Amino acid sequence: MFAISVDSPAESTEFADKIAADGKGKVAYQMLSDLGHQVIDAYGIRDPDYNGQKFEGIPKPTVFVLDKTGHVTWSKVELNYKERPSNQDIRTAVDALAK
Repeated sequence: MFAISVDSPAESTEFADKIAADGKGKVAYQMLSDLGHQVIDAYGIRDPDYNGQKFEGIPKPTVFVLDKTGHVTWSKVELNYKERPSNQDIRTAVDALAK
């Protein structure tokens, strides 16, 4: 599992440290930086509401599940940054890969 962000590696590390300090557990997956927005743009998930803003290039909250060949087998793209798919929805999509 990976998280991809427009934040720099240092900012991602700082964010992960804040999560751990809040008692929500250590981030146990790799956080990758997409500073040039190449991945975000390739998947078409750049949030246009941030175009021309301080945080331009912010993606819509998105979860992709890929199979071993790199094909997207499940995805959920949210329009509201406060909404996320449930852990159970993601787990179901991942478990389906084992079948």
